[in-house]
Amino acid sequence: YPKLKLTLREGYHPEVLKWLEQREIDVSLGLLGGKPPNGIHALALFNLPLVLMVPTRHKIKTAQELWEQDHIEETLITIPTNQVICRAFQEGLAKRKVDWFSGIEVSTLALAETYVEKGYGLAVTVGIPEIGYKSQVRNVPLNDFPKVHFGALWQGFKTPVLEHFLKVVQATVNKLALKN
Repeated sequence: YPKLKLTLREGYHPEVLKWLEQREIDVSLGLLGGKPPNGIHALALFNLPLVLMVPTRHKIKTAQELWEQDHIEETLITIPTNQVICRAFQEGLAKRKVDWFSGIEVSTLALAETYVEKGYGLAVTVGIPEIGYKSQVRNVPLNDFPKVHFGALWQGFKTPVLEHFLKVVQATVNKLALKN
């Protein structure tokens, strides 16, 4: 499709669903949050584990060290709490009967990383293979926490262009999965 023009937009899951319903966008790639509304189709492509971003100088080595504390003193930095990452994180905490709620809410994961680097707290994010963090940030795996699903959303029937796009995306995912 040599004449195809793409416009890229960034948005959170509820906002993206609204754009799809209002036909402002044709397809969305991102984290999937539960069952989509009627008329919206979802294709899960892969899962991502949850991790905590911590300052490299922080003494914590495993998440279990946090769960064993009577009260977690560290400030939790999150993106908006209605987002997929935060919901999955709170679900994992609930299974452990641990209360730890957002103390600083930021608009992007990049900003959360900056706050962690500056020592303002620990942030929950997704573990993306081969991602490089800032030199003063490392991640701590959240083993046995729910994984979040990354995939595509669209409304209505698959057009030939959309069908081709999804095949290219799936092929790319498969190719990258072979590397890991």
